[in-house]
Amino acid sequence: MPRVDEALYEHLEEHLMSQNVYLRDAGVVDGTLELVYETVLPTGGVPPRQVGSVIVTLREYDDWEPQDVGATVTNPEGVVHGTWEVREAWLRALEAGDIDEHEFSRRAIDAVRAWGPRLETDGD
Repeated sequence: MPRVDEALYEHLEEHLMSQNVYLRDAGVVDGTLELVYETVLPTGGVPPRQVGSVIVTLREYDDWEPQDVGATVTNPEGVVHGTWEVREAWLRALEAGDIDEHEFSRRAIDAVRAWGPRLETDGD
């Protein structure tokens, strides 16, 4: 996957580490910002707070324009804890005031998939 701008990568890496989000890869594929990050949660799953932390960190970056965001969350051994996505349209609606933070959060939480741990190579 083609890597994102180095300044954005460093911004994400620096600001998310304190949230136990360890960025491993970030690139744009077909217009979607694709992130791969590790979490230290021993039980699997994707904490909604982490989704929020990633999105807030992106929105705080001066040069970032809203776009679709997809993430794969693993543990340090490569076991997938889950995936999530946030749509550009949701981000733009939030910025325009067409939806509030509560509605945005509901949509983001509803978009979390694969809650239990599974090996990255397992089929669906």
